[in-house]
Amino acid sequence: MSRPKNRLQLMNRLGAEQLNNVWSWCAVNEAEKKVYFSIWTDNIHTHNGQKGYLIQKAAGDPDGEVATRSAARADRNAKFDLVFEQGYEAYGYFIVPKDRFAQPREILETRTSFVMKLRLERLADGSVWATAIERLEIR
Repeated sequence: MSRPKNRLQLMNRLGAEQLNNVWSWCAVNEAEKKVYFSIWTDNIHTHNGQKGYLIQKAAGDPDGEVATRSAARADRNAKFDLVFEQGYEAYGYFIVPKDRFAQPREILETRTSFVMKLRLERLADGSVWATAIERLEIR
């Protein structure tokens, strides 16, 4: 079986369904209770002394304010609830921006050769941080 070439093929390989194949930034494999979140490659930061990824900005953040009313944000919040409230496992796949300063952002590529098992932390301001704990190769 050849390696997936895009996000849709990757999610199909993982048995995960997106709410919408165009604007969803996450997907769920209900049978295995796994949620897959997209992570911009340049959103790496240090939080509590550990390197991790900001996968959702705070609702009050200037960039996040418009996003709080989007269907994609509502979808992602529902998927975070699966992890935080229903015990689903969190995973991430990486997307590379065409221009990291552009707004809105466009995807240059989706990295499809691996996913990362994640530990998520939801902060009081609504932002969500992810720490990668295990790399899983896609075969």
